[in-house]
Amino acid sequence: MTDFHLPKKSIDTQNGKIFYWLGNSFPGRPFVILLHGLSSNHTTWLSTINVLHANHYNSLAPDLRGHGFSDKTKQRDLYALNVFSRDLQEILVAEQIKNFVLIGYSFGGQVAVDFTARYQGCAKGLILISTNIAPPLKYLKLNFFTSIVVAGLNFLAMLLFWQKRRNYHYYEHGRAVGYWDSVWDGLRTMPLAVNLWLLAQAFKADLRNAIKQIKIPATLFYGQNDAYIAKKEINDTAKALPQAQLIISKNQGHFIGTNSQAETARIILNFLKNCENSDF
Repeated sequence: MTDFHLPKKSIDTQNGKIFYWLGNSFPGRPFVILLHGLSSNHTTWLSTINVLHANHYNSLAPDLRGHGFSDKTKQRDLYALNVFSRDLQEILVAEQIKNFVLIGYSFGGQVAVDFTARYQGCAKGLILISTNIAPPLKYLKLNFFTSIVVAGLNFLAMLLFWQKRRNYHYYEHGRAVGYWDSVWDGLRTMPLAVNLWLLAQAFKADLRNAIKQIKIPATLFYGQNDAYIAKKEINDTAKALPQAQLIISKNQGHFIGTNSQAETARIILNFLKNCENSDF
């Protein structure tokens, strides 16, 4: 398959510049919005974007706030889920995109849930990959530790607030070699304080009420060996989305979106075709 690279664009929000990659090669055809995970960037989706382009779907893949080329302002309240959702909504309005399916991977899935619940009627379909909808310790019956962990991360962020770099690392996430290689690359992509704020945000996010508000077709895709998400949470997520299909991949963990790219792309394509057959 020939590599297809999306043009780089940006938008000036009230809280800084957000970069995104937009492919609009097929007028009138649906868009697929792709949200990457924590400490990553839009390159998570390069393989998927090629598959989508080959099947005549348009794509939009932002660098989420704090990531990649996008704004990295050291202001903690700019890394709340509602701010990420507002960034995405501003891009969609600027590009006049209305007919789209939203895909979120890990932390990007939390943003996707918040966006879909907050902006009802915008997304036509939703795919969540390796996404928590509740604080991870809750399902381990250790939820009383959540506030301690979050406070610890925020305190560490305060201690490291001084840290800055002249240049931040931009890497192709899908090509990371192993877990720790990916972690090391991720730590070099943004200020450490921002990284820790984002970890705290992901760790405390409780989207159980938000997900109940979502009434559109959905697919949930998890790895059987996901160490970050309890099986009960996965089942609860499926129950909260009455129109959802649950897919569990064997021999995969949390990073299924990058470690099993062919399977991920196949699931996305099947979902898109089903949506079109149902009057997308």
